[in-house]
Amino acid sequence: MLDIKLLFLIGLSFVTISLSAQEGYQMKPNEKYIEVDFLSSYYNQDGNNGAVTGGIGTEALTDFANILVVNVPLDSTKSVNVSLGVDYYTSASTDNIDNNLSSASSKDVRSYVNIGYNQKLLNSGWTLGAKIGASIEYDYSSINGGINLAKELNNGNTEFSFSAQAFVDQWKLYLPEELRGEVTVPTTSRNSYNAQLTWSQVINKRMQMSISAEAIYMEGLLSTPFHRVYFENEALPDIERLPESRLKIPLAVRLNYKPTDKLAIRTYYRFYTDDFGIDAHTASIELPYHINDSWTVAPFYRFHIQSGSDYFNPFAIANSSDEFYTSDYDLSELSSNKYGIGIGYTPLYGLGRVNLPFSKRLLMFNSITFRASQYSRDTGLDGYAFALGLNFRI
Repeated sequence: MLDIKLLFLIGLSFVTISLSAQEGYQMKPNEKYIEVDFLSSYYNQDGNNGAVTGGIGTEALTDFANILVVNVPLDSTKSVNVSLGVDYYTSASTDNIDNNLSSASSKDVRSYVNIGYNQKLLNSGWTLGAKIGASIEYDYSSINGGINLAKELNNGNTEFSFSAQAFVDQWKLYLPEELRGEVTVPTTSRNSYNAQLTWSQVINKRMQMSISAEAIYMEGLLSTPFHRVYFENEALPDIERLPESRLKIPLAVRLNYKPTDKLAIRTYYRFYTDDFGIDAHTASIELPYHINDSWTVAPFYRFHIQSGSDYFNPFAIANSSDEFYTSDYDLSELSSNKYGIGIGYTPLYGLGRVNLPFSKRLLMFNSITFRASQYSRDTGLDGYAFALGLNFRI
């Protein structure tokens, strides 16, 4: 079982104990350890196509996200993974659900937890796993569960994996102020099911690749209840209306190549299609370069282009006689660019260590990473993000 006392001691040590200088301690290659990752990120965006106000108006949003991930090996074949997260955001867009600016809808906290279990079956090459999770925010709650299977072949150089997951979600209805009591929705539930197959292959000592195919089926209230849609020559809007089911098919390939001992080239391409009428292509490249044994720098770039949904209309263009309509620019024809850089520091003996109080365990501050990115798309939306990652081992 996961040692709750141990998790408490980890948190206590973060707050009350300074890390001492490392004096030559190095973990053994096969040593079993508890791994703790903490990631904190800040995201800021702005634009002028807010879906809450019918495709015009502010898209200003900030999000401060924090996640703690703990992986605990129970023995040589079994492990438990626990992730805890809290996101705090402020949104000028959702603040326009009603006329009371700076209302409760202008900010929110999303909290979530996920627990996973994995077990390797010795001499068979199989790995089996299962996970459960839940999240909650002011107008939305979700529970999920899933399984994963993996089979290693060819002395570990080939792997086939399968994963399946289901999400059961529930909306708490917040409608635009002027439409309350005027409109209804068919359901407040949303269910999602996804399954993915992946083939991973080590081609040689410098090249690896993987190919994946995924199917995602969604049903229920797929529109956002507080998104407005305005019509030509009509003063009163309606809420966003979308079909009660959606099928998404992403297909992806990754190719990683290491031309030198210091440089790696990581490439990714994904094709996406769905029955809302969207086809999309996404391509990215990342170039991690090891400056020395401790420092790594990794510039990256991502390009995305998509066609618009059959149901998308800009502000005051939709036809009220249509069955479905949206003015959410996430479903419009668009292209976007994201670029940035990551910096990692992983010294051979770690950044520091400390003995956990009331325990014989040693906490090692193993590495620190920083990542910054800039995002822009041709609809006028721009954003930037910063992320800090800390890795600890026990």
